[in-house]
Amino acid sequence: MNTGTAHPVRRRLKAIATAGVAAVAVSLLPSAAVAQEPGASAVGALDAPRAAELTSVTAAAAKGTTYLQFKKNKKDPSNSRLSLYFIQQVSPDKTRTWRVDSWRAGSGLGTADNKIGRDGCKSNVGWLPSGTYDITSFSNNFSGKINGIVWRLSDKRCLGKAKTKRTALFIHSEMKSNGAQGSTESTRWDGNSDYKSNGCVKLKPADVRELKSYRSSYPKPTQLYVS
Repeated sequence: MNTGTAHPVRRRLKAIATAGVAAVAVSLLPSAAVAQEPGASAVGALDAPRAAELTSVTAAAAKGTTYLQFKKNKKDPSNSRLSLYFIQQVSPDKTRTWRVDSWRAGSGLGTADNKIGRDGCKSNVGWLPSGTYDITSFSNNFSGKINGIVWRLSDKRCLGKAKTKRTALFIHSEMKSNGAQGSTESTRWDGNSDYKSNGCVKLKPADVRELKSYRSSYPKPTQLYVS
């Protein structure tokens, strides 16, 4: 992973994503549309150096892939990290990888005060088993025991003797199906205690929305790596 010299490019990529500039995803999506704030100039009207920089960064995002990584915090599972990474295909035999963004996330019922939830073989209690997951689907308005913005993950058997198959795994937050905050506990974010989950990866509402926002500016991640 090359991170030593990539920070300026990463910042430019993130700035473009935040501004709402859509990138072509692995050259399979239609041409990007540029979202303009009121009074903002179109790309064609930008000064030449800025326009060239915008073009080159957008082109870079078109020639790459993304993935998600969940790093478990053994001291406090509810204060783990979910990160979005971008892999740029510089040439047929060379890639560069940047961390686009990172958020606090939890998985399982463990906290800094107790060890419960650190066993990936305990369904509805333990954090996600380590390994690779496919991101099988995305929903902007999911409705069920969890609601709103969700990424569905593939099932996974734990690494322990039990070989428990963990199912119904998602990346999600606590909100109503339309993304608004509700009045019931499962639809209302109350604070740090809500990072606990039955095994899913859980983000606060603002962060799950930010993760979703990158879908318009980067290739959509298809895998989650948990370690």
